[in-house]
Amino acid sequence: MAGQAPGGQKTPPNINSLAAQGIQGAGLGTAAGMAYTPSQVGVAGTSASINPNQVAGSSVNPALNNVTGSNIAAQQVGQQNASPQVMAQQLLNANINAYQNPYTDQVIKANETDILRGANMGLDMLGAQAQAAGGFGGSRHGVAMGEMGRGVAQQLAQSSAGLRQAGFQNAQAMAGQDIANNFNSQLANQQGGQFDVNANMQRQLANQSAGLQASQANQQNALQAQGMNQQYGMQGQLANQGNALQAGLANQSANMQGQMANQSAGMQDIQNQMQASLANQNAGLQGNQLNLGAANQLGQLSNLGFGMGQQVNNNLAQQGAQQQAMQQALMQAAQAQFQGFQNHGAQGIGYVNQALGQTPNVGTVSTQETKQNGIFDYLTAMTNSYSGGA
Repeated sequence: MAGQAPGGQKTPPNINSLAAQGIQGAGLGTAAGMAYTPSQVGVAGTSASINPNQVAGSSVNPALNNVTGSNIAAQQVGQQNASPQVMAQQLLNANINAYQNPYTDQVIKANETDILRGANMGLDMLGAQAQAAGGFGGSRHGVAMGEMGRGVAQQLAQSSAGLRQAGFQNAQAMAGQDIANNFNSQLANQQGGQFDVNANMQRQLANQSAGLQASQANQQNALQAQGMNQQYGMQGQLANQGNALQAGLANQSANMQGQMANQSAGMQDIQNQMQASLANQNAGLQGNQLNLGAANQLGQLSNLGFGMGQQVNNNLAQQGAQQQAMQQALMQAAQAQFQGFQNHGAQGIGYVNQALGQTPNVGTVSTQETKQNGIFDYLTAMTNSYSGGA
């Protein structure tokens, strides 16, 4: 940049500093452009997958109403009560005393009383006879009384034994009759029980046969009714299955159309997003190219400025050399003038002509002369250099 020089004059800008700043800016701009990463254009999204609804027909189960025949169980004819066993009783185990006449002892005692009364009467008669014969108390009388006593005792024993035997035989006969009657009643009861068993068996068999016939009829009616119900149920299920399949297919078609429309809209959105991303990416790339171009142009201008700075430096160096030569010439000229003033005043004019580069033309001799710069040449060069540097 231009500065303020002493004396109020503006200092011209330093072209080298400006060129270095430009080169630095171009390098930074180029580095930024080289580091530029364009925006990545990714997949904007995925289109919605179309999954059709599965239309599955309901299973028609023919076994929904299974027609099974009911088991017909025949009425069990149970074991009938066994006929009572006929147990024959034995007289040995019979209680004969229960059949004895409770008045047997009284009869025997009454019989003994009668026999003893008759014996006493006989003894009285025997005693009367013996007394009448005058043999009362004699041996014949004693023998007669002994025989009579023996007879009485024998009669008493035989009479008592007979009565007791008759009572036992009568009791035995009565017990045997009871045993026979009991046996006969058991036989009658056994025969009656067997009749009841046979009658009950026939009645149960008749009931069993009637129950079997009724169960078979009921089973046949139930099988027919279940078969009709199963047929109607199958028809209803097939109709419901057909309606469900049609409704499912219609819903599936509508769902597919809706999903395809949504998928198409989603794909259009994805395409629009992709185009917008590509446009943004291209705009970024173009902007980066412009930045790189500007950096390149700045670099070129900086190089141009740097070349101009080199040219100015070369001019300044050349100008400095000329100024130095001119100053040296002035110093030498001044020294020569000073010496000329000392030596000869007339030589001053010759020095001036020499400084102006004028050499007297003597004759017509063709010679090649070498021009030496004079002070005015150096002044003119300095003026031109200063004007060009400004």
